[in-house]
Amino acid sequence: MATVYTARDMNLGRSVALKLFDPRLADADELRRQDAEIELLASLNHPGLVTLFDAGADNRIPGEPRPFLTMELVDGEDLRDRLRRSPVTLEELAVIGAGLADALAYVHSLGIIHRDIKPANILLAPVRAGDPLRPKLTDFGIARIIDGTRLTATGTMVGTAAYLSPEQARGSDIGPASDIYSLGLVLLECVKREIEYPGNAVESAVARLHRQPAVPEHLGPEWTQLIRAMTAALPSERPSATAVEAALRSAVASPVSTPGLPAGMDTQVLPAPPARPPQLPGTGDGNGTLRMDPPLPGGASGHTGPPRPGRPPAPSRWPARLRRTGRRTRIAVALAGVALLGAISAGAIALSVPEAPAVVVPYPAVTGSLGEHLKQLQENVQP
Repeated sequence: MATVYTARDMNLGRSVALKLFDPRLADADELRRQDAEIELLASLNHPGLVTLFDAGADNRIPGEPRPFLTMELVDGEDLRDRLRRSPVTLEELAVIGAGLADALAYVHSLGIIHRDIKPANILLAPVRAGDPLRPKLTDFGIARIIDGTRLTATGTMVGTAAYLSPEQARGSDIGPASDIYSLGLVLLECVKREIEYPGNAVESAVARLHRQPAVPEHLGPEWTQLIRAMTAALPSERPSATAVEAALRSAVASPVSTPGLPAGMDTQVLPAPPARPPQLPGTGDGNGTLRMDPPLPGGASGHTGPPRPGRPPAPSRWPARLRRTGRRTRIAVALAGVALLGAISAGAIALSVPEAPAVVVPYPAVTGSLGEHLKQLQENVQP
């Protein structure tokens, strides 16, 4: 269909990929397909997709126009070559799959189906040394707009036979779920390092109509469940690209690299501590001992026993406490009150009449212990 060259952009001084279409395929239908690819790629902008820089046609040969695309040059290998060179670990596969699912979620939101998801169309771009490879999806040459004008005849197969969805193999209408199926076969191939449905176009297409993909059990239940869901026979039973991305992103964070939430990391809702009235500082028990609540077990901040009966606010508890105290205590409280009033009165007099001599207020004669206390109080408050 086309040949891709490494080229040099002389205006911007950068290396690019130049996709030059074959003039032998430039019939009316193919030209429409090429124009559709150019318009499609020009409208896309996503880090998981190869960026289109420019487009045009080479008309130097009369009657044989050669459309071309100038695209981002991905300095790396594609997933097909990587599988031939070395296996892909589950950690790498989770990163690659999540990036591809994110790109598919973007194009599906625009009403676009790729229709040819396969390892050769997945480029692995290095970002920084030691970082995981970033996948980039390329070759939208046979994509079409959902419910848009068809560029292929009804009942024909378009795509690579080994990665077709069942509905593609039957020549039926397709949707975003078709790309999910193809991506599931790609993930499965990375795990098994072999094509699930090999053979020629007819053999490969018919095989998927008669049996489900064989997913190895050693992958664990999470990976097995995800790939089986992606390759379900009915499109309605397949997850969306967004759901696939979420599952694979969680696999990246999981210690065992399995899709889904890591074991033992479920969010826990802790009970709120019961509301307790504010405690006045220095509150005593009437015997001169500071009362404190008993420590809670395990350093917790809430009461774990049975509910405590409600207590009235702090001010309303003072009359009851005074009634429970003895006669001496009540006298001491009265003396403290008298002392406080005397101090306030003396301070007010001193501030209001600074020049006047201090006046000692005589107290009434009181006999007994109370009288002795009043006498000492009077002597203490004298200037």
